[in-house]
Amino acid sequence: MKINIQPGAITFEELQSKLEQKFPNYNFKVRSKNFLVASKSSTTGSNILLRKNKIQVVGNFPTMGGQMLFVLCILLLGFLIPLIVYFAAFHGKMKNLEKEIGAYVQELVNAPKVVETPQTEPVAEAVAE
Repeated sequence: MKINIQPGAITFEELQSKLEQKFPNYNFKVRSKNFLVASKSSTTGSNILLRKNKIQVVGNFPTMGGQMLFVLCILLLGFLIPLIVYFAAFHGKMKNLEKEIGAYVQELVNAPKVVETPQTEPVAEAVAE
């Protein structure tokens, strides 16, 4: 989920503290300067990335070990089998966590959610003479 924000609308430390207050049952870890990982369980998590003009919230495995294990499964078992297992067992839980955290962040910064829409050409209005 991409959320547009005004530059400087919220700092990383402020975002982290408000998320920790709102979701006390989730674990939050800083992975790098503007990269926060929220984990609900050992297999369900969400990456929160703060940029200048947007905040991205993406469901993902919360640990590097989980991510590496998934990639290793893809390499050893092929693409289709791990993908089916991922969608059956993990994707729904990660998407729910992403929506829950994304809705709060969107409410926090009061920004409309960015929706990818195809570009259309403007329709010219007929001028009555």
